Amino acid sequence: MQKISWLLMMGLWGAIIRAQDDYYFQWAKQIEILSSISEQLLNNYIEEPNPEILMNDAIKGMLSETDRFTRFYTEQQMFDQRLRQAGKFSGIGVKVFNHKEGLAVTEVFDDSPAMKAGLEIGDVIIRVEGKDLKDLPYKAKKDLLGGKAGSEVEITIRRLNKEQTLKVRRAVIRINAVSYYAMLGDGKTGYLKLDKFTKTAAREIQDAFVDLKQKGMEKLILDLRGNPGGLLNQAIKIVNLFLPAQTLVVKTEGRFERFNKKYYTRDEALDENIPLVILVNGRSASASEIVSGALQDYDRAVIVGDTTYGKGLVQRFFPLKYGTYVKITISKYYIPSGRQIQKIDYWHRDESGKPSRFKRDKHKVFYTFNKRKVYEHGGIAPDIRIPSDTLFPLVKALRNQNILFDFNTVFRARNPQLDPDTLLQIPLIPELIQYMKKNKLDPETASEKQLDDMMEKLRKEISAKDLMEQWKISAEKLDHAQMKALQNNAAIKQQIRILLLSDLLLRFAGTDKQYDFKLKNDPAIKKALEILNDQKKYNKLLNRK
Repeated sequence: MQKISWLLMMGLWGAIIRAQDDYYFQWAKQIEILSSISEQLLNNYIEEPNPEILMNDAIKGMLSETDRFTRFYTEQQMFDQRLRQAGKFSGIGVKVFNHKEGLAVTEVFDDSPAMKAGLEIGDVIIRVEGKDLKDLPYKAKKDLLGGKAGSEVEITIRRLNKEQTLKVRRAVIRINAVSYYAMLGDGKTGYLKLDKFTKTAAREIQDAFVDLKQKGMEKLILDLRGNPGGLLNQAIKIVNLFLPAQTLVVKTEGRFERFNKKYYTRDEALDENIPLVILVNGRSASASEIVSGALQDYDRAVIVGDTTYGKGLVQRFFPLKYGTYVKITISKYYIPSGRQIQKIDYWHRDESGKPSRFKRDKHKVFYTFNKRKVYEHGGIAPDIRIPSDTLFPLVKALRNQNILFDFNTVFRARNPQLDPDTLLQIPLIPELIQYMKKNKLDPETASEKQLDDMMEKLRKEISAKDLMEQWKISAEKLDHAQMKALQNNAAIKQQIRILLLSDLLLRFAGTDKQYDFKLKNDPAIKKALEILNDQKKYNKLLNRK
C-alpha cells in the first residue's frame, strides 16, 4: 500500500510541476486530497469499505456539478449504451411503465424471451429475483430487469389476482428506429414515426419513405414526438433526405478549438419538394431538435406541436481504465439560423446549487431562410402549437393511478375473443364506472393530493377536529362530483374512451389497429393534415411567395 501511495504521489507532484497555472495546480491538489481520504478509509475504517461504491458515488458527486449529460459509464453500462446506439438492448423483451405494484407490461416483443415465457400485456411484474418492486423508484425497477444477454432472471408477475413466478433468460433484443409508417386515410399523405436516432435510423426512414412513395405518397408527416435523440450523424443524414448536398445542418463550438466543427449534408436529397410537417413535443430532444430546427430554419417543413426539450449540448465518450468510459459535454451546437437552443444553464446556479433556465431574449432575433423570426434558448418553438397535454385532471388521475390499465386487463380477460370492430361499438364508460364502484376506486387528482398534504400538515401542527371533519365531508362531495363528471361530461368521457380503446386495440389486434385508431383521434395529426391539404396556408406559414 505504501509503494502504491508513493507512486501515486510522485505522479501527482509531477502533474503539479508540469502545471502552467494555478488552475491546474488546484486540480492536482484536490485529486491528492481524494487519494489521501481513500487511503485513510482503507487503513482505518471500522468495516472494510467497498471501493466501487465509494468511488462511483464520488464520481457522481463530482460530475453532478457539470450538467446532467456528463456522466461515468461502467463497462456493463458502456456495453448497454453501444447496444442502444445499434437499436438493440439486453433484456427480456417487454415495454413497461411504472405501476403502483411494480412494472406493468404494455407490450411483449415478438419472439422475445418474455413471449416465449408466456408474458402478456396487462401482467404486472411485482418481484425480480425475490425483490419486491412496489416501493422502488421507476429506474431501479427497470434496471433489475436488465442484465447480460444469456443470464437468467426470476420474475414474479400478477395476472389479475393470481401470482406466477417465471424464469426468463435475457437476450439481445432488436428495436426498429422507425416504429411505424403508413398511408393515412386520404391516400395521399404518408405518416412516419421515428423513435430514436440509432445507427440505422436514416436508412430505415429512407426505406419507409421509398415504400410510401410507391403507394402514392404526395405529402409527409414525420413524427418526432417523444424522440430523445441519439447519434448526430443520423440527424444530418435525415436532414439530407430533404435538403441538397453541401447544406449546413449544425455547427458546434466549445472551449477547445478541436471540438469546433461544421456539419454539412453530403448527398443528393431524396426529395427536396415534398410538403412536410414535423410533429414535436416537450420530449423531443437533441438530434430531434437538430432535424426539426434545421428544417425550420431553411423553411423546409412546418413544425407542429409543443416546444421541444431544449438540449443544445454535444457529448463525446472518452475511454478510461478497465473498460470504463466518461461521457463529457464538449460543445454547444448552433443550428443554421445561428441560434443556440439550450434551455438549462448549468453554469449559473442559485444558492441551493440548482441550475437556472436561459431566458428567451425576444430582442435577440434570428431569421430563417425566408426571413421568419426565430429565437434562441428554450428548444424549438413550433410554427403551430398543439398542446400535447390536454387531459382533464380526472382523466390524468385515472391513467396515472393505473385504473384504466387495470380495468382493461380485466375487460380483456372477460372478452378474450372480442372482434376489434365490435369493440369500437361497446360503451366502455358504464363498465368502467361499475368496475370502479365494485373495487372502491376513487382517483385522486393532483389538486386533491396537494390539499390532502396540506390538511395532513395542519393536522400535525394543530388540533383541528372540526376542520378535519368538515374536510372529510368536502372530500366525499368532491368524489361524488368526480363520479358525476365521469358519467355526464362528454369531453371527459371522450378522452377516457380514446385512452381505453387505444390500449385495448393493441391487446386485441396488435400495433396496426392501435395506430390506425390513434392517428384518427390525434389533434396534432388532424392539424398537420389541415395544413398539408391547404397549399396557401402551408406556403404562408413558411413565408413562401
